[in-house]
Amino acid sequence: MTSPIYLSAREAAAELGVQPATLYAYVSRGLIRSVPGPGKQRRYDAADVRRLQGRKSPGEDVETRSAAGDLLLETRLTLITDEGHFYRGIPAAELAASSSLEAVATLLWDCSQDPFADSLAADLPDFPETAGPLERLMAALAIWPTVDPAAYTLSPQLLRKKGASLVRYGAAALLGRPVEAKPIHEAIASAWRVDGNSVAILRAALVLSADHELNTSAFAVRCAASTRAPLHAALISGVGAFAGPRHGASIDRVNAWLDEIAAASDVDRVLNARLQRGDPLPGFGHAIYSAEDPRARCLIEMLTALPAPAAFLTLVPDIVARAEELFGVRPNIDFALAVAQRAFDLPDDAGKILFCAGRMVGWIAHALEQYQARELIRPRAAYLGERPKGIRY
Repeated sequence: MTSPIYLSAREAAAELGVQPATLYAYVSRGLIRSVPGPGKQRRYDAADVRRLQGRKSPGEDVETRSAAGDLLLETRLTLITDEGHFYRGIPAAELAASSSLEAVATLLWDCSQDPFADSLAADLPDFPETAGPLERLMAALAIWPTVDPAAYTLSPQLLRKKGASLVRYGAAALLGRPVEAKPIHEAIASAWRVDGNSVAILRAALVLSADHELNTSAFAVRCAASTRAPLHAALISGVGAFAGPRHGASIDRVNAWLDEIAAASDVDRVLNARLQRGDPLPGFGHAIYSAEDPRARCLIEMLTALPAPAAFLTLVPDIVARAEELFGVRPNIDFALAVAQRAFDLPDDAGKILFCAGRMVGWIAHALEQYQARELIRPRAAYLGERPKGIRY
């Protein structure tokens, strides 16, 4: 793997065309990462500097943007670092070792009481047999007001209980089974008829998937919540974004190429063929992490540590090594969930269901946090089209 490039303060400021004080302001806002350097000096991530420099234009307020050019929203939910992600300061990997998704929900939702203790019991509608898990979830959320007469409430005292009800209701819709008043990982294990070590892996996968800062689906939820849309409607926004092949449905693309690998002899053939065709390798690489996705590392380590691992797990180290050699990328959470699906011979949509069921907790956390903000999320566009004549701008 290549090593990151770091610049001195003078070099970074020169590339950006700013004074050192402005450089330090960018660092304090999280726009540029820095590391200890020689003596008391610090070094600055060249990739961040160059991404930021490439997006500067005269008059642009870069201090409101991340190093990737995205608008910044303040949050107290999740911190992402190259070492891992943290839920309200607690390492998600540590929580994955023993906590349930419900326990993580009470952490992310900042609960003083257990909202799952008396969550609303609700029956799901009848779904067409051809409906997939995400279609069932969107349909179930759309009719939530017919189930819950207080579905439109924004009362802080009620929203957490609504969230708990919606998590159980949503998980049941994803599974296509009745709502159960039991931990989500147990309901999923029961639906898929798995037990033993696999149940702990399902629980860990849900916890690791619960939140990942301001990803696309979380941003969609926050935009809806900023308009004061009710909680179920905000979740529909999240599911819609999640359904795209570049987000939650990316796991389908991972499974598509993994279907071609049945033995060790297939690994080189499949990966070389994708490379020669110029095809990407879904499940590898991540826009946020400079090296590897710590969520994938955590889940894969748990899977490969199982006693008497499934045959497919023996292929994983070779797949990962060859992917890095040929594509220069490491696994992300999509690959890890696809591996878990295959390791336990789970249903075709299992990885996607785990990801979405866990992520519902994070979406609710973002909605709750956004409801407390006064501002409407309304980014401005950078117009690149033809300029009308006679208009001053």
